[in-house]
Amino acid sequence: MPENGRTHDLGCGAAIYLLQPGANTRVRTWCPTPGPQYGFLVTHNESISIADYFTVREGEKVTYRPTCHYAYHPANDAVLSMHEMFGNAGQFQGKHHILTEDEIIDGIDELGVLLYGHGKNAYWYGSQLSIEETRKLAPYQNATGLQVTSAVLAGMVWALENPNAGIVEADDIDFRRCLEVQMPYLGSVVGVYTDWTPLANRPGFFPEDIDASDPWQFRNVLVG
Repeated sequence: MPENGRTHDLGCGAAIYLLQPGANTRVRTWCPTPGPQYGFLVTHNESISIADYFTVREGEKVTYRPTCHYAYHPANDAVLSMHEMFGNAGQFQGKHHILTEDEIIDGIDELGVLLYGHGKNAYWYGSQLSIEETRKLAPYQNATGLQVTSAVLAGMVWALENPNAGIVEADDIDFRRCLEVQMPYLGSVVGVYTDWTPLANRPGFFPEDIDASDPWQFRNVLVG
């Protein structure tokens, strides 16, 4: 547990929170194209719902629960804007500009899941969608927007096909049916194994507070 980590008094118990902004909290992560990188620990619903979904209990006692968190590295201009804002104690600049599709010159969005800590170390599975592919599929969209809205479309299709299901978590929806709807909009969907861990090339020049016995502990993932 990080020093500034806290638990909730109510709920399923599948989440902690840190006493600092998620958008200003860095974690070590890995994607196929850039390889190792820093991501920002932005709050996301699935970080809690997935951990809760895979929790194993014996009566009231939790015997297994996976660590799950969201990590995202936005475009370089967005990172610079965030540094500017948090450098000013988190004060919003007062003026903002959202890049439109025609201002995006090139690049891709890699959106996936990194499953780690198993017998084959780590496995990334997800969508690699370029702005060029996106323009052909849906004019005036960007890659991130199309990846996200394809999931909204899949959820709408599932809801129409299951009108009596009531309110459910995304984890309870048939993912195979969702992917049938989404696949035409996701570009390349690939799976990649990696031997990277958060302890790769560490410690560096200076001593670090790391847990060498288990590379996938959150203590090793969180950037101090």
